Amino acid sequence: MNQWFYINLGDAMLATEALYQLKDDFDNHFQTLNCPKNMTLFYRHEAEARLHCEVMVYFTPASQSIAKILAAKPCETPCMTGLSYLAGFNQTRKQQQDSNL
Repeated sequence: MNQWFYINLGDAMLATEALYQLKDDFDNHFQTLNCPKNMTLFYRHEAEARLHCEVMVYFTPASQSIAKILAAKPCETPCMTGLSYLAGFNQTRKQQQDSNL
């Protein structure tokens, strides 16, 4: 399984509280599952030709269980450039970058 998921938190100026809540929910689920490898949450500010940027949160494929609970939508593997680590297993980004070489 290689399906990524995402949640658009909307305008970056208004998304801080929702981002922290999402992080807390993810961390709780992550710890309940005994911190599985590759279960990671990333985020990025994206504008895509809009005036204001939006906060996009990306769930790795190993995060499918919590992604579904939080109503995240399936997506293609995001470009790792500009992604910031938010929660979960912290070696995933390096592994993803290495696999893209």
